[in-house]
Amino acid sequence: MPLKDLLLVIGKDTEPGEHYALELARLSGAALTVTSLGAAPSLPAFIRSELPSNLLEHMREDLETTASAALDAFAKRATEMGVTVETVMLDLSTADACGEVSRLARYFDVTVLQQPDPAGAETADLIEAVLFGSGRPVLIVPFRQGPFQVTTVLIAWDEGRPAARAVADALPLLALAEQVEVVTVGEVRGDRNRDSSHLVRHLARHGIEAHMAHLVRDQGSVAGTLLAHAANGEADLIVMGGYGHSRLREIVLGGTTRRILQTMTVPVLMAH
Repeated sequence: MPLKDLLLVIGKDTEPGEHYALELARLSGAALTVTSLGAAPSLPAFIRSELPSNLLEHMREDLETTASAALDAFAKRATEMGVTVETVMLDLSTADACGEVSRLARYFDVTVLQQPDPAGAETADLIEAVLFGSGRPVLIVPFRQGPFQVTTVLIAWDEGRPAARAVADALPLLALAEQVEVVTVGEVRGDRNRDSSHLVRHLARHGIEAHMAHLVRDQGSVAGTLLAHAANGEADLIVMGGYGHSRLREIVLGGTTRRILQTMTVPVLMAH
């Protein structure tokens, strides 16, 4: 089933993600819906409870004004590119803006978000909320993103449930690619405990020709090994499971997932 319904979240300095979503919508013929958090601060409930109600109302009005202006500006740029978009205003009166996006994301095929930028907008909390709370995949775009294309796709395969979910969600994009590579990472050469042949066969039954590659982690991290291989192969997209750890009933990003988000140089589709 092709991608037909995309959600994009915009904010400060999210131009790379915006351009990627527009090009993806145009390529796949999908409808594109856009929403914005404005510059919503993440305030714990105990802090909000201590703030005067008139101050909270003023903050909400400022956020809505900023978000509305951003949505209008994006819709204008999209029209100039020949892409029609629908805009959605979130309820920014809630303390859980990321949760609002996560709930909205459940109604779309995929949500396009932007990589956390050390020098700009911090989006890690939003990515975590949508990845673990929406039940849908997220497509994360680097804050330094080159021209849009989906020619070569790398699948990071470890036989885990999140990875399987990511592959299933990515099938429409895999079908667009000219080259698909299923990559496993082991501790030593010849370590092939994670068999990818079944996945290659499964993809072939979907009309997708894929090749296998086994990488040796050596002294580096799994994330570093994957990203280096993606760079060497000029991959346009990485498909992988997004992992986390349960802590006090909350999900936090696992080490490899966090490292990928911090150092990624190509778009990554993640699912959990």
